[in-house]
Amino acid sequence: MDERKVLYRMQFQGDPPAEIARGLGRHRSTLGRECRRNAHPAGRYSPGSAQTGAHRRRRAPLRRPKTGHRRRMTSVGERGADGWSPEQIAGRLSARAPADREGLSISPTTLSRWIGKDPPRTQPFRPFLRIARKPRRKPYGKPSRPGQIAGKRSIDERPTEAKERQRLGDGEGDTVVGKGRQGFLGTCVDRASRYLIARKVNAGAAEPVARQLPQTIRQLPAEKRRRLTRDQGREFARPLELERKLDLPVYFAHPYHSWERGTNENTNGLLRQYLPKGTDLTKVTDAQRRSQVRALNHRPRKGLDCHRPVEVFPPQLPG
Repeated sequence: MDERKVLYRMQFQGDPPAEIARGLGRHRSTLGRECRRNAHPAGRYSPGSAQTGAHRRRRAPLRRPKTGHRRRMTSVGERGADGWSPEQIAGRLSARAPADREGLSISPTTLSRWIGKDPPRTQPFRPFLRIARKPRRKPYGKPSRPGQIAGKRSIDERPTEAKERQRLGDGEGDTVVGKGRQGFLGTCVDRASRYLIARKVNAGAAEPVARQLPQTIRQLPAEKRRRLTRDQGREFARPLELERKLDLPVYFAHPYHSWERGTNENTNGLLRQYLPKGTDLTKVTDAQRRSQVRALNHRPRKGLDCHRPVEVFPPQLPG
């Protein structure tokens, strides 16, 4: 405070900055930063307000970290228990926080560091991190090369509104395979809303899929069944029969181009949080399947501006 008073008096007397610096034994750059940082809005320097500002800045690093806020971290724990990822939790708090938690935003990076910092905390939360999977291994052996599917529609023929997610009703489908290829789950995801429906399939052959897939698709209202995009797996080897039973056009992605059905592939990856590879899908009950699908449809999605699929795809349908 004494130095600030001397600085104020010498400035008032009109002494040049170099002389003030020599008188205080400080560098001119130090005094320049002091004056810029603590100058009054009118442009004058006041030793009293400068001292107050210095004390305030000195105490700023002592603030409680965001992860130390009890109400905020209670909300994080609740959402983590529901299977939300750090990015989903942070996005929801920022975009659509409950009334009693407004202003309690936090970044996904902070949450990830908070989870990984404490081993007892890491164990329950790690399954919900998007990188919580085994390292990728180099594939061995020759890949399976399915034969050509006669009469199929290419994904190149799909209309622009389906490609650009301009409306509801353009879906992507696939089959999730269980342990030992003993259980199968047919999934269908709406491209615009990310709404998921899933149904158990008895076998991965073309005939059972063609018989049970229409039951899955018909869970949707008629006005939300427009087009379907599939991969070229053997279970979809009867495109004309599928189109007749589904009463909608079915398009096929190019072989080994899974990114052309990225919405469905990503959603299947989220479903694998509940049904990791190696799970015997024949032992998964219908109640468990509905609960898992319902949980995914109630998670906020970054691509939906942190809205939930059930909020974009009304009415809410059973899993």
